[in-house]
Amino acid sequence: MNIQRFPCGQCGAELEFKPGTSHLECSYCGHEEIIPASEEEIHELDFHSYAEHARLDMGGEQDQILRCNECGAEYSIGGYDSSDACPFCGANVVVPVDPIERVAPKSLLPFALDQREARDSYRKWIGSRFWAPNNLKKRARASASLHGVYVPFWTYDSLTHTWYTGMRGIDYYVTETYRVNGETRTRRVRKTRWYPASGHVVVPFDDVLILGTQRLPRKYTEMMQAWELEGLEPYSTDYLSGFQAMRYDIDLEGGFVSAKEIMDGEIHSAVCRDIGGDRQRVHSKSTQYDRLTFKHILLPIYSGAYRYKEKTYRFFINGQSGQTAGEAPVSFWKVALAVLIGLAIIAAAVYFFGQSEG
Repeated sequence: MNIQRFPCGQCGAELEFKPGTSHLECSYCGHEEIIPASEEEIHELDFHSYAEHARLDMGGEQDQILRCNECGAEYSIGGYDSSDACPFCGANVVVPVDPIERVAPKSLLPFALDQREARDSYRKWIGSRFWAPNNLKKRARASASLHGVYVPFWTYDSLTHTWYTGMRGIDYYVTETYRVNGETRTRRVRKTRWYPASGHVVVPFDDVLILGTQRLPRKYTEMMQAWELEGLEPYSTDYLSGFQAMRYDIDLEGGFVSAKEIMDGEIHSAVCRDIGGDRQRVHSKSTQYDRLTFKHILLPIYSGAYRYKEKTYRFFINGQSGQTAGEAPVSFWKVALAVLIGLAIIAAAVYFFGQSEG
């Protein structure tokens, strides 16, 4: 296995990608080397041509044994990691992705935030946890760890055609009478007449973004959707130096299952608009996905953790925008106080309403 290193041309130490720039930097002597600009264009790839090629046999994925070219030590990394650093000498290494076994990433979004900026984002986030215990901010800052990781994602494009059947509801109003304490009153009541409806809608989709690994909580990565994919760069291992990179364990077809769930929400809205009227009922939908293409990309995320009262909480930072999402403890006393205040407000409202009725 060929392991790629990034030695400094001036002192021989390891070069690392400097976030927010287009060059590698030596942390020892400060020497910088520009990452060569790539003339390769970022293309969408045909889904059906790659579907068989990209299907993973999860049972066959094994940990890889690496030999460090710097110190000669041998060590293992997880089967889904495509870069790591030697745990003995710290040399940065990259494991080439075998195109025969899997779809290789064709583009990535370089880190824009460095460790200091990422920690600033974390501090702001942890300080904004309203329901957290008052001493969390101080304790969490002291114990937090942070690691930069390129995370695999899929993007999907498609021109969808959907044929549907349903019902169109047209509202009308009638006046009804009723009695209260012997007094006759009237009220206006809404009714709906339903008519059969059917038709065809066309909805285009561009870059539906799907997480390509089960090793990160999807609910948190979905909260960090402020990605500017216009900044994608053609894939180069130079950007990985100094960071980890994960391989996907959700394959191309598995990712498309999730993409279709997202698309279906927009398609359903388009169907309802097409049905028209005041209300809509959708009885059936049949969708055809034309011009289906995809990209396999890597996006920058800082993964971190902190401890509070012997429990570990995870958080994640968008390495481009600083947007942060994660777990935080909840103060029992703050919640209890909020409940008591809410009950007091309800009781006061009931009391004053009763007084006014009387």
